[in-house]
Amino acid sequence: MKKHIKTMVAVIFTVMTCLFGGMNAFAWVAADGIIAVRYTDAPEGTVFMDILLPKNENDKYASADGKPSAAIILHGEDENGERTEETLTLAEDCELAKYDDGYTSCLFGRDIAAEYRVYSISTDIVLDEQKLINTDVSNYYGSLKLAYCDEKGNVLAVTEPVETEHNDKPANFYVNANGTSLECKLDNGIDVGKGLTAFVFGTVIAVCIIAVLGGAVIAAIVVVVVILILRHNKKKNQQYRQ
Repeated sequence: MKKHIKTMVAVIFTVMTCLFGGMNAFAWVAADGIIAVRYTDAPEGTVFMDILLPKNENDKYASADGKPSAAIILHGEDENGERTEETLTLAEDCELAKYDDGYTSCLFGRDIAAEYRVYSISTDIVLDEQKLINTDVSNYYGSLKLAYCDEKGNVLAVTEPVETEHNDKPANFYVNANGTSLECKLDNGIDVGKGLTAFVFGTVIAVCIIAVLGGAVIAAIVVVVVILILRHNKKKNQQYRQ
């Protein structure tokens, strides 16, 4: 009997841990190590996008040389539909490296990103999280542009600048380009500590906890009753044998 009770307690503890762990993860859903760039109506020949950041002589994220600070990984499919990855190599004197209209390349000018993951209509700029997260970029520079680039690093077009939001919380950082127009958005996920969201989510969690505890209690009662019946029958059988 003690063994069954210990098992039930362990089950209850595991479920409660999962529920509260899930609640904590749900509170802030944010990939703060990535700047997600999405684009439409791109110039013909566009292979990847780079963010252009305001030029600053005392830029604390400036790279020590003119080499690309991150690998550019092209994601695609081969003729059989299998996923492929290819590393794009750019010359150190390509047009993107030399571009300067008051805004300069993140890839060549700053030691910020660890990798550019390039898809058909998007580029995910994966940051070096040992140095910064996406809101550090937003807060420090205050504005940005996007450059449409081909496979040789030629700049095909540049968007209009847009101011970025200052934010000290973990966030998803979305940059959406449509031709020369640009929009930046910081999404903090869902804060379960405020307003209607808190009430709804709290209610759901409470109902789940009550359901789990209720089920556990019922199961425990059933186990106890079964054990008592078995003991009673065993005792009764022993009396008959005597």
